[in-house]
Amino acid sequence: MHLRKFTAENYSAALALVKRELGGDALILNTRSLEDDSARKGAASRVEITAAVDMSHVARSSEMGRGPSGLPKPKPAGIDDEEIDLQLLVRTLLGKTEKAQSLGLKDQHLGLFSRLVDSGIGEKLASKMIDRAQREISGSRKEGSSGEEIQVMELMKRVMGFGGGIQLVPGKQKRVALVGPTGAGKTTTLAKLAADFSLRQKKKIALISLDTFRLGAFDQLRIYADIMKVPVEMAFDKNDFWKAVKKHADKDIVFIDTMGRNHRDLEYSRDLKEIFDTVGGVETHLVASVGTQEKIIQQSWRQFADLGIHRALFTKMDEGLSFGSLFNFSLRTRVPFSYFTTGQRVPEDIEVASGNRVISLIFN
Repeated sequence: MHLRKFTAENYSAALALVKRELGGDALILNTRSLEDDSARKGAASRVEITAAVDMSHVARSSEMGRGPSGLPKPKPAGIDDEEIDLQLLVRTLLGKTEKAQSLGLKDQHLGLFSRLVDSGIGEKLASKMIDRAQREISGSRKEGSSGEEIQVMELMKRVMGFGGGIQLVPGKQKRVALVGPTGAGKTTTLAKLAADFSLRQKKKIALISLDTFRLGAFDQLRIYADIMKVPVEMAFDKNDFWKAVKKHADKDIVFIDTMGRNHRDLEYSRDLKEIFDTVGGVETHLVASVGTQEKIIQQSWRQFADLGIHRALFTKMDEGLSFGSLFNFSLRTRVPFSYFTTGQRVPEDIEVASGNRVISLIFN
């Protein structure tokens, strides 16, 4: 077995190198994104593919002065010749092959299966997407590895949920609350949304903070409010909250900041529900960082389920290394995405979530 690593600007280019150097019979062992200094400075990160081919086939082709594909042997390009841990790669290959086979996938789907799993997508979800995509393109012109990948992308976009940005109804006040674990970036995200609606869309807004626990939380929100020249209120209980909302009945939208609590604290969710019920009609967005462990995100979703979570908002997309968790979350919870945040700038670093964006991040 002959093992090589290939690097290129994107997956398609790297795959082309594999086929050119090792031929169409090459087996994809692993794919990953390479994060380097250029990527951190804004340049596109590179993709690395580890592939293998039968050495006897390579030897026969080499004797003829040709590459495994039968074409004149090209000069190696974009190949990383560092020593590879053969035993580790074999174990990885066998593990993924056995898993793929146990899920009913064929050998030719191993590369795509590995790529999806390496991006963070659950193994069962990955196999279901490949199987369904294969059935959809059976007998069509898209057959082949590239056609299957494209079909998987399209299928993933279709099955994920996207609710769009916050929508206002003329003559009716909108109330939006951000909830989620500590450190998810709720206050900064609320400031971005508030700045967009007040400064860009010229809507009348008010801010209400229920974060009476975290030191300096209200001061941070008040600084943002002063810059935007919008009112901000602190509410310690449901009576304060009711009064604050009624005080700003003339506003188009009221944004509500909440404190981050441990994802196991179910009592807090019940307290929030009691507070929100005093005015009714609160649209709840679950805020989570894309870098947070999936188990914690799932538990946060369960924690606030009593509130009736309407949307999911993922933050710190610029700090994420893999994005398959977005797909997992969407299919497991069926909660539509609303926004993604991509940095600390207010209000620039926020965007309406879209399927194309998620797919581009997963497939790099």
